[in-house]
Amino acid sequence: MAKIMVTGATGLLGRAVVKQLELTGHEVVATGFSRASERVHKLDLTAPLAVEAFIAREQPQVIVHCAAERRPDVSEQNPQAALALNLTASQALAMAAKANNAWLIYISTDYVFDGTQPKYAEDAATHPVNFYGESKLKGEEIVLNTRADFAVLRLPILYGQVEKLSESAVLVLINQLIERRAQGVDHWAVRSPTSTADIAQAIDKMIAQHIEAPIVQGIYHFSAAETMTKYQMLLTLGEILQLSTAHLTPESTPTDNAKRPRDCSLSCARLATLGIRTDIDFATGARKALTQSSGALAALGLTL
Repeated sequence: MAKIMVTGATGLLGRAVVKQLELTGHEVVATGFSRASERVHKLDLTAPLAVEAFIAREQPQVIVHCAAERRPDVSEQNPQAALALNLTASQALAMAAKANNAWLIYISTDYVFDGTQPKYAEDAATHPVNFYGESKLKGEEIVLNTRADFAVLRLPILYGQVEKLSESAVLVLINQLIERRAQGVDHWAVRSPTSTADIAQAIDKMIAQHIEAPIVQGIYHFSAAETMTKYQMLLTLGEILQLSTAHLTPESTPTDNAKRPRDCSLSCARLATLGIRTDIDFATGARKALTQSSGALAALGLTL
């Protein structure tokens, strides 16, 4: 078992990663900032000296860097804040990890691609179409240039156990089911909604393989195989929650503020060769996530 530091441990993905690693028996050092608690160390990742001191003191063997500004529209509006988390923090973590001989997994995004030539292999040419994608790509480059054996894990749109629906770009769509006013929903961009519980298991397996023989390095992709538009996700969520979708109209042109790629579906061949993959379909995974998120549903007067 290893001592593993998880950044962004209070976020949607971070919580799932902490839960999975603790189940496996690892010693987890969870860090957060705005939602730090007794079990989560408060650490400002944008303060390099604080990051360096924390890692030197805790001496983790592995660092899983989940913390990020993940919202494309917010990144576009406040690029400096996005760079502080997605680039500056990643650089500080990579340098401190190298100095203290810790192995780093940097969580990245399918938005490093422009969405014109799916499925994207791990070595496909990158070409982000929005600032969020650019900032995450810069973070990737910093991490891999710091130490060649660090790993990058690119992920698509996520869902999982939430404290509130807004934590997931997938489950937040449920608000559009509740409003019941006539509205258009994106039926243009193709996404691969993926379970955070599945991702956490994949990360756990990557760490286990690294500990056994340090051959896990470079860029990896992890994604559910099923592709859907937001409109199709809403049809499934409506079925699960037994809510009408009759007021929703599919929109065949982009509806978001920040530019989005059309289809960034990922090939996950490198992890598949390590025996790491997911077979969960969206309906099954979303139902499980919503069952675990009963508090967030209850707050909206919903039950499963």
